[in-house]
Amino acid sequence: MLSILALDVSATATGWAMGLPGDKPISGVERFSREGGTADEAYVRAVVWLNRILYVHGPAIVAMEAPILSSGGGFTNPHTADLLQGIIHVLRFAVKAKMPGAAQLIAASTARKTFTGKGSYSKGEAKDAVQAEVLRRGWLDLETMQNDRADALCLWGHMAAQQLPELEYRRSLKTQPPAAQEA
Repeated sequence: MLSILALDVSATATGWAMGLPGDKPISGVERFSREGGTADEAYVRAVVWLNRILYVHGPAIVAMEAPILSSGGGFTNPHTADLLQGIIHVLRFAVKAKMPGAAQLIAASTARKTFTGKGSYSKGEAKDAVQAEVLRRGWLDLETMQNDRADALCLWGHMAAQQLPELEYRRSLKTQPPAAQEA
């Protein structure tokens, strides 16, 4: 099994999840941008953080949620969009500089389809579905739940299922006892 680092990058907070397929992943949230700080300072914090993760934990695979670039994709203004793109680019550069391969960009809908069994949702439903699945798997509880962290766990779950297909949502539900399916 190859260890996985999954990143849900945003301009304000980056969720991350890491571990080996079949194990319970560890996860958290990092904030690279600071109020009153510059974009360049955020880029430096992002690269320093990722280099430390790559050095200490040595994941074999780094996956990032592909950004939504169309209008209506959640960007509030050009500065926020620029900051997000910049953080994504410097993280991709750091991966390529330190690892033999490149970071994999995965569409959120692709990760959700593997993780929740459904790729597209009505507006406002996707986050709830992902969080419900994270709770069902016992990876977070209500006190530790955060949007970016849950999204990173969703992406991690998708990447883990690439190595262990039994981790894919539909298959994992079929292999659980009926009581676990109803919870």
